[in-house]
Amino acid sequence: MPKKYRLSGEEIRNLSGKRLHGKLFSMLVAPIKGTGVKCATVASKKVARRAVERNKIKRRCRAALSKRIMNIQKPIALVFYAKSDAKIAKFSAIEADIETLLSKV
Repeated sequence: MPKKYRLSGEEIRNLSGKRLHGKLFSMLVAPIKGTGVKCATVASKKVARRAVERNKIKRRCRAALSKRIMNIQKPIALVFYAKSDAKIAKFSAIEADIETLLSKV
């Protein structure tokens, strides 16, 4: 994901907004200053114990997001928190869940 679309750790901690829930991810939506959209993906150790699994979940989420992020024109921050089912889900299921969450925004 290009740098202009990324959120830093400090920015994530300072966000407050609305939480939306899907089957594989929950999404925090918060307004930000400026133009465009910024995103982040989070996979905790509670969801996937091994770093390899957490990184795989985040890579798949970012890949699904990269196709859809350019269509969002609102200045918002999106933080995707993985649920435990995301570890064993197929990529098509991840894409469908992210599409469902983004349609609610």
